[in-house]
Amino acid sequence: MKSIFLFISLIGILIIFLLGGCIEQQQTGNQTPVKKPEGQTSVEQPAVKLSTENYMVDDKGKTLYLFTKDAKGDSKCIDSCLKIWPVFYREKISVSSGLNSSDFGTITRTDGTKQTTYKGWPLYYFSSDVNPGDIKGEGVNSIWFIARQDYTIFIADKENLKFIVDAKGNTLYNFTKDQPDVSNCKGGCLKAWPVFYVENIVAPSIMNNSDFGVITNSEGAKQTTYKKMPLYYYINDTARGDTNGQGVNDAWFIVEPAAKGISTNTQNASSILAPAIRVTSFPQSAHGDTVITIKWEVTGGTAGEISNTAIIWGYNSAGANISDYPETTLVQTGKTPKEYSAGINIPSSGALYFKAHAIVDGSNIYSPENQISIIQQTSGY
Repeated sequence: MKSIFLFISLIGILIIFLLGGCIEQQQTGNQTPVKKPEGQTSVEQPAVKLSTENYMVDDKGKTLYLFTKDAKGDSKCIDSCLKIWPVFYREKISVSSGLNSSDFGTITRTDGTKQTTYKGWPLYYFSSDVNPGDIKGEGVNSIWFIARQDYTIFIADKENLKFIVDAKGNTLYNFTKDQPDVSNCKGGCLKAWPVFYVENIVAPSIMNNSDFGVITNSEGAKQTTYKKMPLYYYINDTARGDTNGQGVNDAWFIVEPAAKGISTNTQNASSILAPAIRVTSFPQSAHGDTVITIKWEVTGGTAGEISNTAIIWGYNSAGANISDYPETTLVQTGKTPKEYSAGINIPSSGALYFKAHAIVDGSNIYSPENQISIIQQTSGY
């Protein structure tokens, strides 16, 4: 009897075990895997995006800046400067709407590190910006500005020259033979000096967008003006930041951001011309250890106030690098138009290179470089 009861008990346990297994299999087979809603998989913020005020920030909302001294496309912020203005760099650039990833690039700095650029301008942070959206670096020393995607005009600082450029760092020029809102560059002139034109002006905060205008030149083309004077490129400027057109024919000059406008209320010819300077007389060669005389003329300017003019010179061809002219003659002043002269005691041998320089109505102007060959004195017996 006991063996029968034990047999029945074992049969019951076996049935319960089998039924439990089937139920578990059925429940397991009917389960549907839980799917994550689309869009909830880790959303990656773009490396660069636009703020609500249309300037560029990184993925955490920290503001990015441009440096006017980086006109050539390499970074001039080094050593202690980097403690205040750290570089921005992302190996891979993703951007928000309103930005184009092709406008971004990478440079290798002199210390071997990488830095991200926008339209050729290296990008930086400002160390005093603590919170997202801070723009405490805007306008610092008039050389640091928030990075905007819609700049059509920017400022460049190079070799003691401050001048305006387009968004990609290409230098803009004025022509002294132009008149307010009138371009006198025609025909072949325009092949060497193409017009600059943009439909909308967005410039750094220290400039007034209202100072820019638009004219239609003699060829029927639209041309942008700054303080009523037409703006041009120079065909021989082959790289960003080039200033090869400065002083060409004593008629073409870079445009300073603070350049004064041209008065339309005066009939005096000198007052409707941009400031100009030209060397009028100098010896092509001279014996060493003698004093030679250089003459130059300064014209134009709205008020024609010459606060500083002199000959700057040295023993090496400096081109646009003004700092390579270590010597200067006596500084003179006056009002345009006026001719000046100065003497230079030249060395015994070699060559002497010089430019005439003046500050007229606050604007620096330079003549083209000139050279004087020095004839070495020989002893007679």
